[in-house]
Order: sequence, then structure tokens, then C-alpha cells
Amino acid sequence: IEVPCTPEQGGAYADGIPYQGIHADAGNSDVIACESADAYVESWFSLKGLGLTQPNTFSPDGEVLYVTTANPDPEGCRVHALRSDTGDVLWCKSYSPTVALGSIEVDASGDLYFTTEGSIHSLTASGEERWTVPVVDSAGIIDQPWGVHFTPDGHVATVTSSGTVYLVARTDGAILSSLSVPEVYGFVEAEGFNLDIDLSAILPDGVLDSIEVLWGPQDSESTAAGISTLLGGGAFCDNTVGIGPNGSIYVIGGGPDVNTGALVQINTEGTAEAPELHPGWYTPIRGGSATSPSISKGGQFVVISDGTGADTFFNPESVDAWVKVMDIPACDANTDADPDPSICGVDYQQPLERDPMIGAPAIDEEGVVVFWEQSLSFSEDAADRDLVAFDAGGVLWEAALPHDMEWASVITVTNNHLIGTASTITESDDSLLSLNFPSITEDYLVLLDRQNGELVWRGELPDDGAATVTIGPDGALYAGVYGLLSMLAVDELPDAGLVRFSPIATE
Repeated sequence: IEVPCTPEQGGAYADGIPYQGIHADAGNSDVIACESADAYVESWFSLKGLGLTQPNTFSPDGEVLYVTTANPDPEGCRVHALRSDTGDVLWCKSYSPTVALGSIEVDASGDLYFTTEGSIHSLTASGEERWTVPVVDSAGIIDQPWGVHFTPDGHVATVTSSGTVYLVARTDGAILSSLSVPEVYGFVEAEGFNLDIDLSAILPDGVLDSIEVLWGPQDSESTAAGISTLLGGGAFCDNTVGIGPNGSIYVIGGGPDVNTGALVQINTEGTAEAPELHPGWYTPIRGGSATSPSISKGGQFVVISDGTGADTFFNPESVDAWVKVMDIPACDANTDADPDPSICGVDYQQPLERDPMIGAPAIDEEGVVVFWEQSLSFSEDAADRDLVAFDAGGVLWEAALPHDMEWASVITVTNNHLIGTASTITESDDSLLSLNFPSITEDYLVLLDRQNGELVWRGELPDDGAATVTIGPDGALYAGVYGLLSMLAVDELPDAGLVRFSPIATE
């Protein structure tokens, strides 16, 4: 059956396409205004062996999907166009491995936009190059942009590892404006994980084999950098920007000192043809963050999670991590909790009971936040909460997943469901610092009731997925399978790719 999901989008995005880019929209809200089906059946499994850390996106008619992947072959394809109905590959292109750090955004004309280390790219729908723009830091050194979003004026926005925000014209790639957060705000990079150790000497052989299956042979330095990036400690900034409906850009990264990061607001002034980036307020956060800023539709709230740092690995019991919500109009008017006009005070928040989040929480227009709990110890009690919903009045509900499952992905929120992936983990006897390596995992696509977190349906996945599950205009779900947990599992190899699930009728 089809369960149409065709919300209006506006701006540079195509109407009728529910999933626009990483975290569903330019504000990273992960909320989609559609009813999703109550049950699904797998209809294809494509790109087998290629890991997805980011979600797929769609052509303006929904008939083609675009996705970035890892590839163990140094010359192999990492940008792919597939038929949505069959999973057949229409074309693919080889780019550097860093392309897999971001999603492909598609505008209403069908043109594609994405990033690699040192560049922002645009292709036609058939994969022909439109333009490539080099990106460097303030010292002229090649920089890493972290994916893209479109602004309300239709420009391409990104932030780099060094904390430089760029506005780029979609037509020709001309750089319209840029702003260096560390230079303008005087901020510094948060304390990293200091993984200056030979991981190849201490990781179990099964994990090293899995890393090679996903990425090809890796030296210890590359592996350590990958772990640091995943956990929010790889650079001044390593998360995608969030964009409000008024064009303000939100960046999370370094802050006033090495122990304090910051959520930063950057305002867009001038005209659509000649925009200028100017600094706004900032919110200090605890340590670093592995979550992009999430802005509610309508622009009332922005939510982040903090608390990442060296203690995540080395002393997990001392981790102090929170999910924090700021009232944007109150901070703009300086009527928030902090009297300093340059600082935005937290409006409401909830503590995390396990590790800091790896992935952005979802937030709806009313300010209801949904987040998940996780831990690298993989030793939680079955009754421990896995998902939490809260608003300014406090916790609305908490839910522990049945069947001893652990939540594993970013959350997609529809009108009636919470959608993502979950895994049942069998522990091994191998450990490293606070990380207890899994032996094997059993993995699922899951639907939960949005109102209480109760399980509605689950279907088997070939492996675990860390990326957001997307929904197409016909109501089908697309689960990117990365195999992160399987990569850490010592007794199995990752089984990566992209899986489509079609909605089915239920009684």
C-alpha cells in the first residue's frame, strides 16, 4: 500500500518530499508532518557492503534517492543515485572518504549539493559536475565542511572543522559571506579525547577486521581520529549547522575555554543577493557535543546535548551531560534567564543518565523533545529507560524497549510514530577502558507510539544503523545500515547497505 507523505516545504526545497537532508530539514528538527504506517515489509537491500553514517535524500519527484557511503576500495564509489522503487543503482561517483560525513541535499530544480574535505560540490541530477568550491580555514589550510543545508534565501550553508561558517550561492558556488567563530567570538577548541595510543595494538582482532571491511586498511591514527569524531571530540566543530526560519544559523563547537563549549547563533543580514553573516548570542555548554543544533519548526526553540569529552571514555561515571532547550525569541530580546545580552540562558533541560548523546535530539513545534539514552558499556539493565520525552513542564514519559533492545539511531518523528533502529547486544569478554565490546548483535527497524514510547512494530535489519531512518513521499522507510555496533562486535563482521521497507495493510 501507499501512505502518502507529501508535506509542503518551500524555499529551495522541493514540495512533497518529506525528508530534505540530515535530520529531516534545515533546522535539524527530525520531525516530519506525516502519518506513518503501522507495519512494513522489506522490499529491497541495496549497496551491500557499503556503510552509511548519514541518511539518504530524494529527487523532487521522489523516484530517485541519493546517498553517501563509506567504501573499502580507495577508488570505489561513495556518492550514489538509486531508483527508489527497486534500489537499482543509476549512477555512482568516487569521492574522498570524507564525503560520507554528510548527506546530499537536493533543491527543487533537482541539483545536488554535498561536501568533502576541502570542498563543497554541486552535481546535476544525472551526476554531472556543476561546480566545486575549495574551502580553507583562516590560515589558508584545507578545511573540512560538515554537510550542507539551504537557507530561507536559497543559499548553501555549512560550517567547517575550524569553525568557519560559509554562505555559498547555489547557482555557481560563489562564496557570499563567511565568519570564523573562533576569531569573532574568541573561542577555543574543546578538550579532545587524547587517543594518542596505538589502537591497532589494543583493539580485538575482530574489531580490526570489521574496520577493514567497512573502510579498508586503516592506520591507528585514522582509527583514533574516527572514534574522536564520532564522540564529538575531533575538531573545533564536527556537526552540521541548524538554520532557523529567519535565516539565523546555529553552530555547536568550541567555547570560552577547553572545558566549555558553546552553541553559537549567527545572524544573516543584508539582502538575499548580498547576505552578510554577523555574530549573535551564544550559550555555554559543558565540554563538547556530538549533536547538531535542532531548531523547532517555527523557530521558537533550539535544543542541544552536551557533556562529551575525555571522561566519556576514561571516567564515564563522572560524565555530566544534559539535553538543553533555549527559547530563541526570548534570547533575541534578552528576556531569557541570563541578563547578559550576549549569552542565551537555558530555558529548560533534562540530565542524561548514561553517556552523552551521539546524535541530535528531536524537537517539535511545541517544544517537546525526544531523546534516547545509550552507553558504550553495553551493560544496561533491561528496565533502564531508552527513550525520554520532555517539555518545559518536565518529563512527559520514559520508555524501556522490550526484548532487551537498545536504541541505536537518530530518531525520526512522524505525526504518530517514533522511528529508528534498535539492537539486542550479546556482550563479549573483551573490553577497552569503559567500552565493553559486543560479541554479536541482533538488529531491527522499530516503530514506537509517539505519545508513550510503546513498541508498535519491529522488522529485522541485516545490521545496526546509526543514521536517521528516512521516509519517502509514498510512505516507504529507508534504513541506512552502517554496522557500527557490528564493527565493535568481536564475533561478527558488518553487513552494511541501504534497506527499503514498504508499508503494508494491517487489520
